[in-house]
Amino acid sequence: MVAGSRVGIHFLTSALRLLEPRVDDDFIDRLHYLYTSILLLMFALLVSAKQYVGHPIECFVPAQFTRAMEQYTESFCYVDRTYWIPFQDHIPHRLDDRERKQIGYYQWIPFGLAISALMFHLPASVWRMLSNQSGLNVGLVLQTACQDQNIDPNVRDNTVEILSRHIDDVLQYQREYGSKRKHVFLFSLLRIGKIYGSYVTVVYMFVKLLHLTNVVLQFYLLNVFLETADYPLFGGHVLYDLFQDREWPDSGKFPRVTLCDFEIRVLGNIHRHTVQCVLVINMFMEKIFIFLWLWMILLIFLSLINICIWLATLSIPSCRQAFIEKYLELSVEPSTELSPFVERFLRPDGVFLLKMVSVHAGNILCSKLTESLWIRYIEFQTNQALGRKESKRTSLIRESSVSEGFALRRRSQSRDREHRHSRAIEAANRVPPISIVTDTKHYV
Repeated sequence: MVAGSRVGIHFLTSALRLLEPRVDDDFIDRLHYLYTSILLLMFALLVSAKQYVGHPIECFVPAQFTRAMEQYTESFCYVDRTYWIPFQDHIPHRLDDRERKQIGYYQWIPFGLAISALMFHLPASVWRMLSNQSGLNVGLVLQTACQDQNIDPNVRDNTVEILSRHIDDVLQYQREYGSKRKHVFLFSLLRIGKIYGSYVTVVYMFVKLLHLTNVVLQFYLLNVFLETADYPLFGGHVLYDLFQDREWPDSGKFPRVTLCDFEIRVLGNIHRHTVQCVLVINMFMEKIFIFLWLWMILLIFLSLINICIWLATLSIPSCRQAFIEKYLELSVEPSTELSPFVERFLRPDGVFLLKMVSVHAGNILCSKLTESLWIRYIEFQTNQALGRKESKRTSLIRESSVSEGFALRRRSQSRDREHRHSRAIEAANRVPPISIVTDTKHYV
């Protein structure tokens, strides 16, 4: 028993940990995966408590019914479904017509709200899985930047040094790794991926689009569920009626008063009864869904604005440079090297991380971190220039050495030829002259 309770507590703790706010997102993301999920779970718990602990239905039963019969009637009608007929309409005599008007979905509303909360949290789980795949540990960087100890200037300077070294190492690895790989695929054409310094940025924008897609889809399904012939946009028409001081009519989606048919076997005979019931919980649920309708409209509006701001900041080069220049002006005077610093050194992922630092850790630490990265960039450029000069000097020395070698070889070959020629002349001079004697015969 004790072990089972420990397992249950551990499971509950793990589930609640998913609802903790993260530091690698912004306020709009939290509206989706945190506050909306908590809101939906709270509504699900309230509806469940009303259904299974309170009295969700009260039925008007015949006078001869006992208390036990009344409880049986209410329990049966709530479980077996009721049907709604407007008061101005006649009750159909055929059972088939009554069954077509039955309402049975309100028992499943707590489960639907819980599934909706899970769907709102799903994009955050995708971001949690994919954000650290590039080596740029966004969560760890922001946790380090948001430590309370950074209020101390010495600790803050040490934190800035650690973060700038980590970011510089990751960005340098991406640059070196990307320079060795040549792609002809779509990702190469779009400059998307780890080796192009835009992986984290693309993943984050993809997650924001997931948030927007989820809320639009859920709003569409909610509106399809609530709409009627008179109220195509249920929440909007309800607000209009409230502003006009009019009570909105009963739509039939969450009827307060319903009818219920049931049969009782008494002494072998079947007695059929039709009773009128009040679903108090439906009035509560109708208010919940109207609130959710308005809440999702607000989420869609805020998400669209937020996505446009992030896209402008991370996708447009001039906006990226303006963002970095703003924080460099707080510490150093930016020069003409600003554009290469942003586009070649930081690239979109570096700008994204600095923007996150400014959102969560404040402008001072973001300015210090930007300055540290700027200094590292200047050192990197200086080392590259020195490396190019040294390489050029080495090449010139190598070329001159080769030229001198060829010249020495030619001079040596020339001296050898001259030496052989002189030796041949000396040998020719040492040979004695050859006399040819011809015998002369005298003829008489």
